[in-house]
Amino acid sequence: MSTDSPRTNLSAPADLSTPGFLSSSTSVLMSKATNLFAEIFETAMQPFGLKSKDFIVLTAIDAMGPQSQQQLARSHGIDRTTMVSVVDGLERLGLVRRSRDPGDRRKYAIALTGEGQSLLRHKLGPAMLGALDDFLTPLNPDEREQFNRMLWCLVYERDGDRGDRRN
Repeated sequence: MSTDSPRTNLSAPADLSTPGFLSSSTSVLMSKATNLFAEIFETAMQPFGLKSKDFIVLTAIDAMGPQSQQQLARSHGIDRTTMVSVVDGLERLGLVRRSRDPGDRRKYAIALTGEGQSLLRHKLGPAMLGALDDFLTPLNPDEREQFNRMLWCLVYERDGDRGDRRN
């Protein structure tokens, strides 16, 4: 089964900057989609003086509670050195605070401040949803749901029983 299929029945012209079959290559399309969303999302975060990694860290802390920089870096695929600068920046903005981890005094737990939580929930979250809506504009609601299910499957159902979904 090929993961690269020709561009049949699509209304948009092929990307002429990419040679031949690569313009419809699944890997190239996924990369371009990722880059497009990253650009849209970074633009949505700019009014707040933040980057997408800042949003990821704030969201992770909000969802999972205080965590060490190492945990945050490991669980979200962010380089440890980059994570230090992300947390430093968020701390300077008053959005997170470092405190000694009660379970391991050698580590610091990173927690949201009230200001960080308020910004995330009332401004950043809606901005992210707006960016996602902008990205998904070409898809109708049913296609968006199907797209999300397919992404979930690709990311989280690697080894599990897929039942009859391949039909």
